[in-house]
Amino acid sequence: MLKPYSVPIQRLNGGKPIITPKNNWWENEATTNAAAFYLERSATNDAIIKKLTSMENIDNSRLKNGVVAVHYRALSKKAPGKQHSRSYVGLALFTPKVELLKRYPKPLILPSENSKGYDYLGVEDARITRIGDNFYALYCGFDGKNMRVCMAISKDLINWKKLGLVRGDINSSNNKDAVLFPEKIGGHYFMMHRPMVGNVSDFSIHLAMSNSPIGVWKNCGMVLHSFENSACKDSWVGAGSVPIPLEDKRFLVFYHTGNYLKSGKREYDADVAIFNFQNFSPDNPAGIVEKRLEHLMVPETDWEKNNRLSLDIVFPEGSYEYHGEIYIIYGAGERYVFAAKVNKKTLLEYLEKSDNSNSFVKSP
Repeated sequence: MLKPYSVPIQRLNGGKPIITPKNNWWENEATTNAAAFYLERSATNDAIIKKLTSMENIDNSRLKNGVVAVHYRALSKKAPGKQHSRSYVGLALFTPKVELLKRYPKPLILPSENSKGYDYLGVEDARITRIGDNFYALYCGFDGKNMRVCMAISKDLINWKKLGLVRGDINSSNNKDAVLFPEKIGGHYFMMHRPMVGNVSDFSIHLAMSNSPIGVWKNCGMVLHSFENSACKDSWVGAGSVPIPLEDKRFLVFYHTGNYLKSGKREYDADVAIFNFQNFSPDNPAGIVEKRLEHLMVPETDWEKNNRLSLDIVFPEGSYEYHGEIYIIYGAGERYVFAAKVNKKTLLEYLEKSDNSNSFVKSP
């Protein structure tokens, strides 16, 4: 196990999962990597909150500070004789302090029923960004062989229309871990994604840009690569949750680092960076990485470790800001959804002290 950085982070719910598998046919194997969207109380959001909670009167104490919608990846048990299980997107609602309000009994985004469909086996690892009146879910569609970046759109976080494979050159190879930035930057929309090209140690976060949230998307190139680590045979990175705006075109960016440890285990850790788009140039997209800090969180609890699979996971995929704290919703142990929080001011102070180098040394 790699050692965590010394940032004080609190695991919530007593360190236990906030979402676990149920006997429902579509989520009886695992409930894991989850997006999180915080809806504060407002005239616009209240209509969505009423629909989400099925409550006509939302003026009660549990809803006074709004609702967090957690869209999680759910896996069904493998059918006899099948190599893969299928994955779906489910929804659970929480208070901002991660107290469960409601869990939907049916999935909201389903894989294709066409056995040759681009997401027949998987609607995986969604990240959800709000732009204007629409919510955009980017997810990995898996057909049993290929993994591609796909998109679905919604106005209420319940009813989703799948738009298919994301348009542009980013799907010219296997690709996943895509997430939209929450606002226009310099007249363009931006997306992080992770092409799966070359050896696993070559997998890095890329940036793409478009004039519209639905594309066409043009890849700008690599922005962040893993550091070499003497404890690892291979390491790679991928995007985490929707970036959190700071100021002056700067964003707090959570991401994950995957590692094949020399001990034989595979480990995923949660890391964080600051991207500064004042430094953006299409010729040098990596120039936006102002600071980065590794390892923010590593698998430490029994829940976060899966000895059966030799796979230890802290996989950040949802985050939001509430009362000066950054809440992190993450998948763990390849089976559960967890929550943690870190003080925003403290985290930024640690980041400012961290090495701002975005260089890396590739293994020979």
